[in-house]
Amino acid sequence: MKNAAYLFWAIGLAHFFFQYTHQEIWVNFTKPLLLPLLALFYYQKKSKKIFLVALLFSWVGDLLLMGEGPLFFLLGILSFWVAQLFYLYFINKEIELPLNEFFFSKKGLISLLLFGGYFLGTMSLLSSKLGALTIPVSGYAITLASIGVAAMLLWMTKKDNKTFALFAGVLLFIVSDSMIAFNTFYFEKNIFGFWVMATYIPAQFLICNYFKNNFLNPIP
Repeated sequence: MKNAAYLFWAIGLAHFFFQYTHQEIWVNFTKPLLLPLLALFYYQKKSKKIFLVALLFSWVGDLLLMGEGPLFFLLGILSFWVAQLFYLYFINKEIELPLNEFFFSKKGLISLLLFGGYFLGTMSLLSSKLGALTIPVSGYAITLASIGVAAMLLWMTKKDNKTFALFAGVLLFIVSDSMIAFNTFYFEKNIFGFWVMATYIPAQFLICNYFKNNFLNPIP
């Protein structure tokens, strides 16, 4: 539904403005509207409903991260982790490359080196500050890196605009989640505040738009 897409971006731009001008009441009002509008944009009669489950977990994660305290943070990260596992499954379904060939292909090695470097670099900076959260944060970072590997491999295999847009969405999602991690554990104050949502909103749209028009909802 195109109208839902326009409304999603209108609310998203309003959210950016309210964040930039520090109007917290309106920030808290607009944020919960975003993912339901994205779900409405995605939904069609032929749509496979499993993608809506991923959006649901992302939405719950959004709501939980609006709360304060370690419990809200942990539950929010858990909810996003489930959503990321769905995204990883969906992207892997698109890759037409056997697993044994992946590890011996140039494309596979490049993507592994890039996102393996992301994982090692991120964890080396954060590990001394995570304490008891080292294992869950490491698991989440591995999942993010795996999604990056899969999305990059898909783009390098198919080399079209659709898979590039998906890869761009995944990269923006990784950047957004990484900024949350550094805001929470590395810096003493919220350094990236505005940019977390400025990357998250287009990331979710690009990922959703790809699956709306591809294997989850194939065009006859």
